[in-house]
Amino acid sequence: RAYLTDQLQRAGTSISLNIAEGSSEFSTQEKNRFYRMAKRSATETAAILDISKRLNIVYENNYQAGRELLIRIVMMLTKLAQKSD
Repeated sequence: RAYLTDQLQRAGTSISLNIAEGSSEFSTQEKNRFYRMAKRSATETAAILDISKRLNIVYENNYQAGRELLIRIVMMLTKLAQKSD
């Protein structure tokens, strides 16, 4: 299942990188674009976590903690993107 690990690492890293890029932009349109990309990466990360659970390769407590964190991240990014409009 190394492909899932790789995809999870890339999607998770993309969240932070897009937030950092968005925060350094002056244009509200560009900020919004990066925050939306980060949000897509967060939902992709959540999907990978769901797949991992179905394959029984993640502990339930890790799944729940990751899911709760990702929900909070998506909520934060949704608000950031709305502020940038």
